Amino acid sequence: MRQPLLELEKPEIHLWLQAVPPLEVLLPRLELLSLEERQRAGQLQLVEDRRRFLAGRLLLRTLLSHYSGIPPQAISLDRTVTGKPYWRDPPLPLQFNLSHSHQWILVGLALHRRIGVDLERIRPVPRWQRIARRYFSAAEQAYLLACPPPERDAVFLQMWTQREALLKAVGVGLAGARRLARDPGWLTLPLGVADGYVAAVAVEWERGTAEEAPPTVRLGQVPPG
Repeated sequence: MRQPLLELEKPEIHLWLQAVPPLEVLLPRLELLSLEERQRAGQLQLVEDRRRFLAGRLLLRTLLSHYSGIPPQAISLDRTVTGKPYWRDPPLPLQFNLSHSHQWILVGLALHRRIGVDLERIRPVPRWQRIARRYFSAAEQAYLLACPPPERDAVFLQMWTQREALLKAVGVGLAGARRLARDPGWLTLPLGVADGYVAAVAVEWERGTAEEAPPTVRLGQVPPG
């Protein structure tokens, strides 16, 4: 029996979280990937980097298939000049983005609106002040300085994921970070995901129109197998 399609309404944002499966679980499914994706994976020197890349692309293709009804291997994915994946000639106006960090993958999907997601494992950030001076506003820097030191790494990384998710949604590099943070056409939200991780999603938001309420965000978890 064919699995029912997943349904996504325009006001909704669907987020899917998955633990990175072992490499032996991923390898039998490589035929679902394009030749270019398999070649990119083969160029990664570290086994863990290869595992995360394969897991991310397999999860993305599987989800796109569940929403569109098209087989995963028949989906034509390409990359922008900044590396953001997109679907050439999709059958529905589906926008998506993905992120992976350590042992988790996060995929975000929306209709009609650009979307970006970012996921980070909480860890020490030795040069947080230098990074904050370059990419964060004066108010954000002051907030970080006022944080209790034991909490600062998590707070910094939460702020960083929101900035990175926005940049990924727009498809630009870090140079536009401060300007985009003040753009009223975007909504950026922190996410509660796995223990020891922080995440964020950024989406286009039609403020000032009939669609004034923020979109509904739904987070689900995919089994790792």
